[in-house]
Amino acid sequence: MSGTAVAGSYRTLLADPVVARTFVLALVGRLGYAVLPLTFLFTVRQSTDSFATAAAAMAVFGSTTLVMPVQARLADRHGQRVVLTCVAAGFVLVLGAAALVARGSGGAPAAAWLAISVLLGLTAPALGPSMRAQWRWFVPEGPARVKAYSLDAVCEETLYLVGPVVAAAVLARGPAWHGLVLVAGLIVVGAAGLVSSPAATVTAAPADPDDPKIFAGQGNSPGPTDATGPTDATGPTDATGRNDAPASGGSAAPGRRGSPLGLAGMRRLLALMAGFGCASALMYTGVAARADAAGHPGWAGYVEAVVGAASVTGGLAWGARRHRRAWPAQLAGTLGLLGISLCVASAMTSWWLLGVVLVGAGLAVSPSYTVAFVAADAETPPHLRTEASTWVSTITNLGSSGGTALAGVVVGAWGAGAPLAVAGVVALVAAAAAGSLAATPSRS
Repeated sequence: MSGTAVAGSYRTLLADPVVARTFVLALVGRLGYAVLPLTFLFTVRQSTDSFATAAAAMAVFGSTTLVMPVQARLADRHGQRVVLTCVAAGFVLVLGAAALVARGSGGAPAAAWLAISVLLGLTAPALGPSMRAQWRWFVPEGPARVKAYSLDAVCEETLYLVGPVVAAAVLARGPAWHGLVLVAGLIVVGAAGLVSSPAATVTAAPADPDDPKIFAGQGNSPGPTDATGPTDATGPTDATGRNDAPASGGSAAPGRRGSPLGLAGMRRLLALMAGFGCASALMYTGVAARADAAGHPGWAGYVEAVVGAASVTGGLAWGARRHRRAWPAQLAGTLGLLGISLCVASAMTSWWLLGVVLVGAGLAVSPSYTVAFVAADAETPPHLRTEASTWVSTITNLGSSGGTALAGVVVGAWGAGAPLAVAGVVALVAAAAAGSLAATPSRS
């Protein structure tokens, strides 16, 4: 095995220059998704003079990303190189059209922005799931992959530290649509990095017909998430120690493809992540609403940066520890911390105190994602893992779109401070549900 395969540290994971180049370029592209929310929200806000319309446009964008699992299946069949190239090109074209609409309008109608939101969601390239699929090609199952997912989540959260600051700088210096142009350039770099990887051309391999998860109709209850287990039984490894399994995780033989949604463990996980996504969106949109009400929209970027910094810290600490509890118990802990922090933050009137309290919420974000992606692998057979990972992202985004839309309603009904309180309640309900799963002797 190569150093990557037996990684004992985050640095070792990136010892292979091919892995390092792919990951770094993918992160550049994923930075675009960290810059997009605030810049698109305020682009619509400035064009329509309506925060409710802007929140609705963001919600529509999030909901239409439900097509991402379709991207995963297409990547299984045709490889990432073909699929990502086509989808990313469409996304960049729509961003360019949105920038032109914002630049040339004295007030574009809400319907135009909702249509643009639909097109953005339909063409958004699944850069995160694609990178995690390539991690499964570069790194075998077991502790090394847990560490890879942790590194991936931490770096993504770092982007959500940098992204809001970049967005705030754009908002401070000119119209928000300038940020859309920046996002387009970042997406191009990220997609190019992924499609240039040797894993990008690999297509699906047959599923293992003896894997009981294909027929069980539910996922097995996983043990500790970092327990050493067998590597994916999807093919031999090459001289560098990389698994010859497809970057997409493989696909089933005819008639046995199945779906992660048919597995009970995955359905439970996705329900919890929908709650997590809803609470997170209520938090971020609530902070933006407060900043907008204060007349300083750029402040939202700085507070979100604090949350991002805390998330990075939490993710690094999480990845450095060995976790003995099953994933529902782990999610109960992270969601509980998120909910308590948000409830306390809702009572803060000072921006400084708000940022301090939201550090607690940030500490829970990256670990929640890490637990979810490892749990998705544990609950599904190898040939469904790319789609399962994509469903985690998609359902979290769907929960986020619902939370964003709810935030717009809540702001209109109860004011800019209310979304944080609602977010705390949602997170605590999800934590209670996860705790109930953890307390159940058998989840089958």
